[in-house]
Amino acid sequence: MNKYDVKEIYLKIRGKSFQSQFEEFNNIKSREELDRFQDKKLEDLLIHAAKNSGYYKNLLKNIDLENVTDEEVFRQIPVLTKDVIRSQLKDLVSVDAKTRGCFYNTSGGSTGEPLRFVQDQPYTQGANATNFYYYQNLLGVNGFAAKKVLLWGSERDLLIKHRNLFGKFANWVNNAKFLNSFKMKSEDMARYADTINSFKPEILRGYASSLYSFSKYLDQNDKKIYSPRYVVSTAEPLRNQMRDLIEKVMGTKVYNFYGSREIASLAGECHEGLLHYFPFYTKLEVLDDDNNPVKAGEEGKIVVTNLFNYSMPLIRYEIGDMGVLGPETCECGSFLPTLKSITGRITDQFTLEDGSQVPGEFFIHMIGRVCNRGYIKKFQIIQEDYDELRMMVVPDKEIPTKYIQKVNQELKTVMGDDCVIEWDFVDDIPKTTSGKYLYTISRLDK
Repeated sequence: MNKYDVKEIYLKIRGKSFQSQFEEFNNIKSREELDRFQDKKLEDLLIHAAKNSGYYKNLLKNIDLENVTDEEVFRQIPVLTKDVIRSQLKDLVSVDAKTRGCFYNTSGGSTGEPLRFVQDQPYTQGANATNFYYYQNLLGVNGFAAKKVLLWGSERDLLIKHRNLFGKFANWVNNAKFLNSFKMKSEDMARYADTINSFKPEILRGYASSLYSFSKYLDQNDKKIYSPRYVVSTAEPLRNQMRDLIEKVMGTKVYNFYGSREIASLAGECHEGLLHYFPFYTKLEVLDDDNNPVKAGEEGKIVVTNLFNYSMPLIRYEIGDMGVLGPETCECGSFLPTLKSITGRITDQFTLEDGSQVPGEFFIHMIGRVCNRGYIKKFQIIQEDYDELRMMVVPDKEIPTKYIQKVNQELKTVMGDDCVIEWDFVDDIPKTTSGKYLYTISRLDK
């Protein structure tokens, strides 16, 4: 028995085996087959939601579900907002959720608005199958077998100071090395370079800002690095200057991958530079301010309907991102529809006095997930100085002093014990004039 047999057993035990679901996706060979597949999944989802979710039972009672795959009928369903999810969480959850291996999850608040929701095993299996489909069919690599280095955030390493045996086993099974992007001091990045040079991964995947910081460190210190076949940037917006430096240092193309905590595996970049989204897993719309579809080349808000999470259906969910719709066809040969780009969110990295940088994703992850107790409706963090942060917070309810102290303590694990953190409670945090939301802002060198 090799490690790939072990991995399949491991995934089955955890309810995450995706092979059969991947085969179903992979058997779709044309846009026509894709449309039929999505229509059937969408119809099944909506019928289930109308029967099993109190919220949707009321919302869909006047919708013609027999013809709901008609776009005009489907668009009669109101867009689902984050505020509705907060206020209607219990009614959104299906009565049969416990039969589906359901579990609670939280968003990191990448649009500045942390959220709690329910997912299940079929959702997870679909996400894993979609992720595997992307690597195999758009990039041409077996994501199951390839050697991978993940430059990813782990608050656990920061708070308990060690990796447990289960984590090490999971990395072995996945043929992966894990590097903590929440620890990015010079000595950390020197060690990460040694790991990559000795492990020689086929895939390097990480937060956009962490890949950028790592590449900047390598460039400034004239350090040589093994060139992976693929570098995949995710979790944060990939700006042009970030892409340019990462590609220069790594000696290979960077591929942008788009997903969220609420709905994973939304779109992935192909060799031609377009982001293909995956209608067999999630129905994705790009809408204008009046909730009408935009044309190719136009920007609009991204609204998604996951087709696999029956435990808490997210139907026409306004995820908080903006995107530019791409052309109907792509020179890469894939029949999947495209986005030209993801827009609407901006993150700044924070800089410590020793020159090391902290990715904006750390703060979203720590506040939106680790310390998410439902107190914060919306937030923005501003670095005023090396050891001074200002928290702009729209509270959802009264915030206890102990909670503020807990958050401050966690943030100081990265920013330093001397960091002063001021909390400002406000009614709203506006977007920029261009419609973008800045959830971390650094005042240094500006």
